[in-house]
Amino acid sequence: MAKNLKTNLINKQIISILKKFMIFDDLTLSDIKKILSMDSNLDDPYQNRIVKLCQYKAGETVIREGEFDCWSFWVVKGVFDVIQNKEVIATFSTSGEIFGEMSVLEGIPRTASVVSVTTGVCLCIDMSVIENLGDKSVSTTMKNGFYKVILDRLTKTKDKMMAEKQEIEIKYADLLSFEEKIRAKAKE
Repeated sequence: MAKNLKTNLINKQIISILKKFMIFDDLTLSDIKKILSMDSNLDDPYQNRIVKLCQYKAGETVIREGEFDCWSFWVVKGVFDVIQNKEVIATFSTSGEIFGEMSVLEGIPRTASVVSVTTGVCLCIDMSVIENLGDKSVSTTMKNGFYKVILDRLTKTKDKMMAEKQEIEIKYADLLSFEEKIRAKAKE
């Protein structure tokens, strides 16, 4: 089970860290404080659960496919594999990368599991605050931030597929050339 390293992370240091994450790019410091309810009582038990820093052991499951929750995870350190049908489909290892946002955004059960490959640490945020915030502008900005993350991933995947396609085409052309050489030698 994940070890909570520290709860009640709602402070100026965390806000400055969040500001570096793509999803919070277009939010003001005031917006982020509003999301985290920083302007209210910090001893509120709900506030202490909005943001937490969790450490995961190697092999520990962070997200289970099919389950439903409203947490998103930002990699602080470590390596995390996304697993679907017992196959690794993605890996997150760069500080600031986000996972778990798809089901939060769409309100659907988790479509894949995420397992910590190494000992890892994530900043975890209860994203139900988006819907419960009551500020349409901030809510829209955050959702757009999620969409930017998703679009960035799709663009990288498309670029990777195009590069692999080109590599396959080159190998196929080489194979055809080799076949022609063999046929020519066979006719000699």
